[in-house]
Amino acid sequence: MPNPLRRSIDIGYKAAAEKGTFELAISSEAPYERWFGIEILKHTKSAVDLSRLSDGRHPLLLGHDTEKQIGVIKRAWIGDDKKLRGEAKFSRSALGQEIKQDVEDEIRTLVSVGYFVEELEEVKKSDDGTETVVRRLTGEEFEREMTALHGSAWNRAGPSAARAKGDTPPTFIVTRWQPFEASVVPVPADTTVGIGRSAGVETDPQPVAPAAPVIEPAPAIVAAPSIVIVQETRKMTTEKTPAELEIERRDALMAIGQQYAKYLGPNDLADAIRNGRSVEAFKDLIIAKIESRHTDTSEIHVGLTPKEVKKYSLGRALIASVTGNWKDAGFERECSEAVSKIMGREAEGFFLPPDVFRRDFNVGTATEAGNLVATDLRNDMYVDALRNSMVMGQLGVRVLAGLSSNLDLPRKSSASTIGSATEIGSASETNPVTAKVTLSPKRMTAYVEVSKQALIQSGMALEAMIRDDLVVGAAVNIEDQVINGTGTAPQMTGLRYTSGIGTVAAATNGAALTWDDLVDVESACANANAEPDRYAGYLINTKIRGKAKKVQKGTNLPFLWDGGPQPLNGYRAAVSNNVRSNITQGTSTTVCSTLMFGSDWSMGVIGLFGAPDVVVDPYTKADTGQVKITLNQFADFGLRQPATFAKREGILTT
Repeated sequence: MPNPLRRSIDIGYKAAAEKGTFELAISSEAPYERWFGIEILKHTKSAVDLSRLSDGRHPLLLGHDTEKQIGVIKRAWIGDDKKLRGEAKFSRSALGQEIKQDVEDEIRTLVSVGYFVEELEEVKKSDDGTETVVRRLTGEEFEREMTALHGSAWNRAGPSAARAKGDTPPTFIVTRWQPFEASVVPVPADTTVGIGRSAGVETDPQPVAPAAPVIEPAPAIVAAPSIVIVQETRKMTTEKTPAELEIERRDALMAIGQQYAKYLGPNDLADAIRNGRSVEAFKDLIIAKIESRHTDTSEIHVGLTPKEVKKYSLGRALIASVTGNWKDAGFERECSEAVSKIMGREAEGFFLPPDVFRRDFNVGTATEAGNLVATDLRNDMYVDALRNSMVMGQLGVRVLAGLSSNLDLPRKSSASTIGSATEIGSASETNPVTAKVTLSPKRMTAYVEVSKQALIQSGMALEAMIRDDLVVGAAVNIEDQVINGTGTAPQMTGLRYTSGIGTVAAATNGAALTWDDLVDVESACANANAEPDRYAGYLINTKIRGKAKKVQKGTNLPFLWDGGPQPLNGYRAAVSNNVRSNITQGTSTTVCSTLMFGSDWSMGVIGLFGAPDVVVDPYTKADTGQVKITLNQFADFGLRQPATFAKREGILTT
């Protein structure tokens, strides 16, 4: 995810008492000096993506602190004066009214904007004042380059690194950017360029030699499932001893680990402290874990807290939908309306925060809901069905939730070709080749028939059982499509059928797993310049894993499966029976599997469109006392760089 930036401007307060709102100037095209150079935000309708800030739901904060929302941005627009302006409304909370009074009294006169950079140009000014575009970069390309040049704090405010060397700072014009919040800020940190900057949010100007870090306890989280950790630095008057630095590192890790404990494994924090992991590396680990947490659909669309998830009752929502009386299901209806507002359309029945229904539950059948009628039912000993494992999250596949329209993910498929020429020979024209992958909604639908008697008589929480069953069931189904979808309507195009991935030729009638197979799929990626990184790993099923534990790398050598966190060829191995083991290869019928390798699994993107729409039909099955519940969910999958993946079909597993 792109690194968020912030800058401040005079608030330009203008009250509209009749509406209870006020207008404010949020940003301008004034040059702003950062460590990497001069930054200029282009303010045109085509340059500023206002899809978030103008949706009427994004916050007005105090000092960029997400725990201190003092209002909401009702709408935003680009003014004729080339300034981003907005109409905001203060909260009626005590803090909101306090800040409102300070703004009206002209005590607080600055506002700061948080934004993502999507595209930018490096420009060079000639002596006559004209500008020449040196190059164009995406936000991600720019962030990678600046991080390599200036470190993780490349975007901090203050004199640029070039000035320390006596050079002229480079100038970058941001030609595409997206604001996501505005904040009232109390004190300008930098007035040397004629515009206020927010202190305490962006870091102060730094000396040439970086100072020791001081970790603040309140990092700002921009949007689920992404994290933004803001770090401040200060000059140290005395040099710290190694022991003091180690204590500072440990304390910082413990503070961050405690705040984001829900995203960490049981040993992540202890391992980071024991293995000497830096604070920045630990933040990267947390970011990676947050980005990969896509199977927990309880918080994806509505933002329910864990407490609200427990409060939500599917049973109340079902009964209310059947009877038409939502008096006792106000919270459930509120959740549906919240999703409806986000999606901009009404549900056919009601929107459900958790996901898909998969099974029929009828009291009359003992193996279905009949076992839920209270006699001496041992609720504490209920166990779920055995399912294929979900592994996309641990591999690092990215998830984009809450999409409403088709999404294009552009990429450069081949770079420009540079050739040789004689001293006065003509250069050959060359152009980079670009491509894109489009995510569009693919409909997944299912229905379940629940008897009215089951809803009335269930001794245990029927809605909790159904929810747990179907949240997992939906994720398993999506991952099956991610791997095996053929791309033929209505299926999405899965890994195995994506054009451009590396393919290692399979034996005519299949062949047993060997050491060569593991190396060949890894090499297929590396040979396409997709060198493995921290997100590299294999994707296999349990049958391939079983074979790997029995097959040696060679005579008198260890087995293919080494165990530990990198059990195959020194890489991670995710195991799921969503990787088919019933594939036919030549005369080997329904006994073959696919071996897959990804050099960077974050190049895979799962798009979730909207929220599941649940329709409760009490009429179709009225004669049998059943309620038919139908669900529609839309999702898609794509690879940003197919060459980062490779496969070999026809691995014999018998």
